[in-house]
Amino acid sequence: MKNERHQKFCEISERRMTRVFENMNLIANLSNKKNYEFVNEEIEELFYSYRKKGEEIKSYFENNVSIKPTVTEFKFLGKSNIEILEPKRKKFRELAESRMTKVFQDMNLIANLSNKTNYTYTIQEVDELFQAYEEKGRMVESRFLPLIKEFKYTI
Repeated sequence: MKNERHQKFCEISERRMTRVFENMNLIANLSNKKNYEFVNEEIEELFYSYRKKGEEIKSYFENNVSIKPTVTEFKFLGKSNIEILEPKRKKFRELAESRMTKVFQDMNLIANLSNKTNYTYTIQEVDELFQAYEEKGRMVESRFLPLIKEFKYTI
């Protein structure tokens, strides 16, 4: 019985985190400046929200929290009127919001796996799951950062 609950945890968490990765790969595609425009504040807000969602969901596993996740969708907070934005920037914002919302939905489903009545897992598995989540976020975020073109000593 315990082995079945553990196997179920592994199968479902792998499937759900894979969907998170797939959506993050789609977000990475938004870094293509030929098709999309964005400002640094939007990238910071996007990945700040991503990190916060990871922290929120991890807390379910660490603290046996039984309250449902509060954030279910991602929307940019910026007050810019989306109708007057340039088409490339408008498309970036729409797709980023849609794709990050899908990440949030999958992470909320991962939170359900913290229920020890239905699933068993080790702290190492939880750490590995969230370490992979954090690493994926860093990898995708780096796609939006300008490339360093030269080296300078700081001393």
